[in-house]
Amino acid sequence: MTEPNYASFWRRVLASLLDNAVWFLFLSFIYAWILEGAFAVSDGVGLLAVFVFLSLWFNYFAFCEWRWGQTIGKNATGIEVRAIDRSPRLTYGQASIRNLLRLVDFFVVGEVMIATDKRRQRLGDKASKTVVLRRAPQTAPAPIAGAAPDPVASEPAAPAAPPPPKPNRLAVPWTPRTTFWWLLGGLLMAIIIPPLLVAPFDPDLKSDGALLAAQAIFDGLLLFVAVGVASNWKFRPFATPLRLLGLRPFRLNAIWIMLATLVAYYIAAGLFASLVLKPDQEDIGGELGVGNPSIVIAVLAVVMIAGFAPIAEELFFRGFVFAGLRSRWSLWPAAITSGLIFGAVHAPTGITTVVPLATLGVALCWLYNRTGSLWPCVIAHMINNGLALALVS
Repeated sequence: MTEPNYASFWRRVLASLLDNAVWFLFLSFIYAWILEGAFAVSDGVGLLAVFVFLSLWFNYFAFCEWRWGQTIGKNATGIEVRAIDRSPRLTYGQASIRNLLRLVDFFVVGEVMIATDKRRQRLGDKASKTVVLRRAPQTAPAPIAGAAPDPVASEPAAPAAPPPPKPNRLAVPWTPRTTFWWLLGGLLMAIIIPPLLVAPFDPDLKSDGALLAAQAIFDGLLLFVAVGVASNWKFRPFATPLRLLGLRPFRLNAIWIMLATLVAYYIAAGLFASLVLKPDQEDIGGELGVGNPSIVIAVLAVVMIAGFAPIAEELFFRGFVFAGLRSRWSLWPAAITSGLIFGAVHAPTGITTVVPLATLGVALCWLYNRTGSLWPCVIAHMINNGLALALVS
């Protein structure tokens, strides 16, 4: 039996360095700011924030290997984690065990075992019954030493049927006409209703809590309209309209496309600020309570800006507006129109930010069209808002 192509020691080291570089950047630009604020409150809150970060780091590896068999670093270096019993993918228990033992393998143990073991298994691999393989060029999985032989593998393969034509992944049942009417209606509701609901508690809308509540209602109404149109105002089953709005699985290489899109946008925004006009935007984080003495208000403000707002805005402006225009229009007219609307909606925070934010909107439309999933746009939007919070604060 042919021995599978186990990933080499240095290829695995490179994959690990790439993965941890991503987390180092995250810690440097975003989490360090959160840690500083957390320890300023108390040592207990700071230690809790450290624990949350370590949990996110662990679950990044466990989730990616469970869902795709690869992390970003493994995808870039052409390797993947496979179960010895040739299961289609790892169980979450296997992915958790191999990554929990990463804490032990990190201290020389794993490196020595990978360098000397026949299957290149570290302690985590042995405990979870997994191996790391070079990504095979063939579609059939490579045999793994010690596993039961696959009787189907020896049979001649039937001629492959031609693949069906790829559907338009942005095809949606609502038209540009419906899109424009509900865009107008949704924005009017989002502008009028929040002050009416919050004013009885704070007529002047000046406190951090009142502004935070108004922003939450604003984004909630955008989300309500997007899901309402996508479900034909039935909302059941809830997963169906979310898939129509773009919350669909994506290939791991979409993460690289997303990062490249963000880098291109930041370069373009930097050139615009240097050569044309430096944007002057209000401190949204400060207004919504990021610096509030109350830890509850401060944490809710961060969650709102870097979490809920990106999800709601992506579902509305890309999942609903752009997709509705794209159902009849070609890519760039739909992307530019949607991007301009996205930029104009943010004009009250600073008129000079319209052009950069419109550019970001166009870039995210292209990203959605390119990957067929809204999740990369949501992640990019979260990263952008998180960086804005970190840099301004």
